[in-house]
Amino acid sequence: MLIIRKMALVMACFLLISILSACGFNLEHNKEMEQGTTSDASGTMLAGQEAPEIVGILKSIETKEEVIITVEGQDVNYRLSEEAKSQIEGKEVDLGSEVAFTTFSIGDDKESIAEFIIK
Repeated sequence: MLIIRKMALVMACFLLISILSACGFNLEHNKEMEQGTTSDASGTMLAGQEAPEIVGILKSIETKEEVIITVEGQDVNYRLSEEAKSQIEGKEVDLGSEVAFTTFSIGDDKESIAEFIIK
C-alpha cells in the first residue's frame, strides 16, 4: 500500500512538472512573438491603427497597376490603388522623386499604395 502511494506521488509530481514546463515554453514563445521584427518595409500594424507613412524614391512604373519604390535601400514592388493611379496620371508624382505614401493590404504578400502624400 505504501509503495502504491509513493508511486502515485511520483507520477503526480512528474505530471505537474510536465504541465508547468509546457506553460513556461508558451510564455517564452509569446514574449518572442511580441518583440518580433518584420523584414518588409511597412512593418506590421494592428487592426484599427492608421497605416504608417512610408518615404521612398519612385524608381519605376512597371504597369498601370504596379510601381517600384526604393525604401530604405530596398526596391519594393507596390500595387496602386485608384487614387494613387490618378495621382501618377495627373503628374502629381514624378519618377526619381521622393514620395511619401500610406499602404494597405488586401490579404496577399504585396502591399498596395493607398495614396501618395503631397507636401
